[in-house]
Amino acid sequence: MTGEALSMARSFKDRLFERLPGTRTATEETRPRQQESAGFLPKISSFYREFKTEMKKVTWPGRKETVSSTAVVIVTVLVIVLFLGLVDYALGRIVYSVLNF
Repeated sequence: MTGEALSMARSFKDRLFERLPGTRTATEETRPRQQESAGFLPKISSFYREFKTEMKKVTWPGRKETVSSTAVVIVTVLVIVLFLGLVDYALGRIVYSVLNF
């Protein structure tokens, strides 16, 4: 690739990754890592700081959304339990009738 084509490819990659959360850009990939020689406590401290920063970005669901999602999960589980119970009962009756034939 020529230099211009290479820079165009990198800029396209950078633009693509800028739109995707949690991905690195080319500048982050080429940046030297600082924590490789750091001790245990600095790594924990850095992790905690990054954790707090990321948790501030989270959009937490409201009470109404949480209650409705919970209701959907409970109803779905009950439907699956009912279905599997009926299948188990039917297969049990079939096996019982075959064994007592």
